[in-house]
Amino acid sequence: MSTHDTRNPCTKLCRYDAADRCMGCFRTRAEVRHWKRLPDETKAAINARIAARGGTVSKKDGKRAKKLDKKIHKLEAKLATLRARRSELERLVVKAAE
Repeated sequence: MSTHDTRNPCTKLCRYDAADRCMGCFRTRAEVRHWKRLPDETKAAINARIAARGGTVSKKDGKRAKKLDKKIHKLEAKLATLRARRSELERLVVKAAE
């Protein structure tokens, strides 16, 4: 019987960053997808890597991050609209100066 930690580290915050790592448990997509089929030694190594990094992200922190992402998206859309308006005003100023 193995004494290694082979528990699934999933925190149900499955969102991936640019490096294709889950932002909740820090596993790669492949590790998440094939978790049930991985050998216990591999699972233990993945869990050790996650623990060395500081553990997983809590569900509460993950939800907060999602809310912030939504706010950022809205602000980026508003900024794009404001930039378009500014460009239009600059075009009108140049046209009026001609």
